[in-house]
Formats: sequence, C-alpha cells, structure tokens
Amino acid sequence: MDYVHVDKILFPVGNGSTEPLYAFLSNSEYAVIKIFNNTEGNLALVNEYICYKLAKILKLPIPDAGIAYIDNNTEVSANVSITSENYGPCYFSKRLDKVVIVNCSVIKFISNKQDFYRVLLFDHLIYNKDRNVGNLLVSLKSDDHRFYAIDHTHVFKNECIWDGNSLLRGIEDNDYKDTNIIDSNKEVYNYFFQSMFINERVLLETCTDFKSRLTKSLLYDIISDIPKQWNVNSSDLNILVEYLTYRLFHLEDICEVILSNIRR
Repeated sequence: MDYVHVDKILFPVGNGSTEPLYAFLSNSEYAVIKIFNNTEGNLALVNEYICYKLAKILKLPIPDAGIAYIDNNTEVSANVSITSENYGPCYFSKRLDKVVIVNCSVIKFISNKQDFYRVLLFDHLIYNKDRNVGNLLVSLKSDDHRFYAIDHTHVFKNECIWDGNSLLRGIEDNDYKDTNIIDSNKEVYNYFFQSMFINERVLLETCTDFKSRLTKSLLYDIISDIPKQWNVNSSDLNILVEYLTYRLFHLEDICEVILSNIRR
C-alpha cells in the first residue's frame, strides 16, 4: 500500500501519552501524527487505525485520518527528537482549526448533538474507557458548530497492551455487562446527559444502524490493511475480530447497561 509522506515534522502537540507531533504531509495536509515506535508502543497505532476505520463505517464525526510514512527525507525541526528507529508507517489525523474542548459553555451551540448517540455506543463497542474532554473537540467556525471525536489510543479493554488472551477472557467474562466504560467516561458524557434527553428509541435505532453497517468481513478487511512493520500478531488480530463481533452481537444488551446507568 502506498502511504502519504511526512514532509516535515514541526513541533510537539504538548499533551498525550503517545507524544503526538504536528506535521506537514505530502498531500498538503496539516496533521497530527503518532510515530512508529512511540512511547506507548505500536499497538497505539493499531488501535487508532482500526478505530478510525470503524468510526468512518459507523458515521461518527471524526477528522480524516490514515497512515503516513516517515523516512530520512522527512525534515525534522530542531525541537523534535526523531531517530531512524521512528522511520516507518505512522498514524496521522487531519488537524482541526478553531476548536475547543467540549465544555458547559459550548455544549448548547453544538449542531450535531444527535451524533452523541453514535459516540456513546461506539465507545462501548470498542471498550473505550478513555473518553474525556480532551478528545471531544467542538468547532467554533462560523459555518461549523459540530463536535468531533479524536484519540482512540486506549481501547479494546486493555488499551495498549491487549492481546488475544485478554480479549478471550473478556468474552468468557461476558464483559458486555461491564459498567466501567460509562463510569469512567461520566465526566464528558454528563455534558450531553444534562443538555439533551437520552431517548431509548433513538439509542436502539442507532444500535440497529451499527449492526446493519458493520460486518465481520469488513473487520477482516480493516485488519488486513495494518502495516506489517507495526508487528502485531495475526492471531491476536483475528481474536480482536471475534471480540468486536461478540460486542456487536450484544449491542442491545449494552444499550440496556447504558440506560440502566442513566436511570440510576
């Protein structure tokens, strides 16, 4: 597969466990990149790429993203430390301009609040306990007041250290019943819970929509595109497909977990 080239790495974003960087790409995009052999390991890149592809299939509001390539032709600014160990495929996400983190002042102006149902279910599908105010961004552009979901590094229950065995344990433990996700993400979810009525019918319709869009065949297509340099075990990836299929199968049950928690 041909990847867009990282032409110039500018400077650190300044937050994030993977130490993301601002960069210019060969397609003229200004992007945020997470590099090969970053501090969280290459499963962070795998997680980001898989979740981005899933998010696009499931119609989540998410910036355009993909895989780029760093090599010895990449210009690196003096305040960035890159070595040949970081050469190879990295993950990039298009940088969003004029955005703020979600907060009580901007929540009322968000034009796509109904997409929160998708984000809420998506977080439960991918077992994302790391949804926080820093990864829901609200556009302040005059023609765009949408919110966007970013940063899906810490997912699939065990975040950047998951493997096939941990996923199989999740299936055996019926972890679709867990309240960890909604409990851990309550701070950012509450902005939406307090500003809109969570309609059971809409949540279940979103669940049905997810099931109509996502198939096991599509999941296999996604993992087949993961760069071999990221060195993730093929058996683990196949089990991840089974894990996501299992969680998709139980999505109505997950809806009930969500609704029961909201009613408390």
